[in-house]
Amino acid sequence: MVSFVVRREVRVPRGLLLSIIRRIEDYPKYWHGHREVRIIDSSGDVFHVQVKFAFNGPLNHGEAYVRLTDDGVAFNFVKGPFKGLHRVRVGDGELVSEWDIKLHPLLTPVKGWVINHFREGAEHALDRIVKEAEAHLSGA
Repeated sequence: MVSFVVRREVRVPRGLLLSIIRRIEDYPKYWHGHREVRIIDSSGDVFHVQVKFAFNGPLNHGEAYVRLTDDGVAFNFVKGPFKGLHRVRVGDGELVSEWDIKLHPLLTPVKGWVINHFREGAEHALDRIVKEAEAHLSGA
């Protein structure tokens, strides 16, 4: 299993951050490892999505069930280059990305690189979300 947490301190309203992170199909705007996130079905606060990842090869697509939660969004990846949970949530003065996933066996030889790559991607994604929220507040 690959598990890590990335946090960003925030000084923007909780509701604004929640409105940004709950736009599931906008995830490629923040997580550049996602080329496309497409909702294929929904039931209440649960969405079945197809994901195209931003790399070539047989593992460049997957599926997840996404649940809107009180504090954010939980992606449960069920098919693709990894399986498991990715949560994005708004905490007390912070934006948090939590990963608990299992890599496809073909990725095991490069596990260290993948972990570092995902962690850096999460850091950049949280920065992009915060920057968008701050721009919204400033009227930009």
